[in-house]
Amino acid sequence: MSEVVLARPPIVRPPKPLWRQVAEHWMDYLFISPFFITFFVFGLYPLGWAVQLSFSEWRGFGPMKYVGLDNYRAMLKDPYIVQALVNTLQFAYILLPTGILIAITLAVILNNKNLTGRGIFRTIYFLPYVTSSVIVSIVFIQLFDDQMGWINAGLKSIGLKPVKWLRSDPWAAKFVVILLTHWMGIGYNILLFLGGLQGIEPEIYEAAKIDGANEWQTFWRVTIPLLRPIIFFLTVIATIGLMNMFNEPYMLTRGGPRGATLTLMLRLYQLGIGGSRFGDASAFGFMIGILVIFISVIQMRLQRRWMG
Repeated sequence: MSEVVLARPPIVRPPKPLWRQVAEHWMDYLFISPFFITFFVFGLYPLGWAVQLSFSEWRGFGPMKYVGLDNYRAMLKDPYIVQALVNTLQFAYILLPTGILIAITLAVILNNKNLTGRGIFRTIYFLPYVTSSVIVSIVFIQLFDDQMGWINAGLKSIGLKPVKWLRSDPWAAKFVVILLTHWMGIGYNILLFLGGLQGIEPEIYEAAKIDGANEWQTFWRVTIPLLRPIIFFLTVIATIGLMNMFNEPYMLTRGGPRGATLTLMLRLYQLGIGGSRFGDASAFGFMIGILVIFISVIQMRLQRRWMG
């Protein structure tokens, strides 16, 4: 009879102490330490400081005074914050669908191989995204100035009444802010949609054509469903960006006229930098963060239903 050889159980060694692991791999930890040092100094420590500040009263000098939840209660009662929230949601409600629709339309046009000079057009549409928002805002102010603006000069030349774009008419001011936001951000959206369109296999369109689908049906039944992940990604990213909208209304209107373009981040700036109410500003900043997380979670759940 052959001898039966029993397999030996594996030898389980106790884990090494943490200090020994660090001593053995100290060179590895040394190379990755700059990231953790930077994250702690410019990320984790300021976050902890902001949490402490949100429960304190501080004007930028002197000792902090602990006030508990008074800053949060004050922010919930601030009428300007309600107005800023309504304005921000209005901007998001208008900018999100129109921005995605414009970007998809232009991306489909620029993806056409028969378009002459499409590389030049792609560069032109992307240039505003990498241009300084300050410079572009100055140009828009020159265009839409109530007295000396080029747009009003053109309206006068054809016999139309000039519009007080930035100083008196609330909806006109919102229109200019929306136009500037589209101008600055549409190139990034087009770039992502172009990448998605070029990732679609040509055989899919050929199969749809064989099945008798026209161009409009192909766009809605083939292109849009295949671009759903990009649409969802842009929706989430754009929502976060719009909730933090600051540059456009600040450069054009400073939140006016009559608070029509006051946004959440602009109100945060007024509280912290403008009013030296750093405790209120910190509390308001955390409230904005919670709101952004809440909206993002809702969008993710809706996306699962849409994609599923």
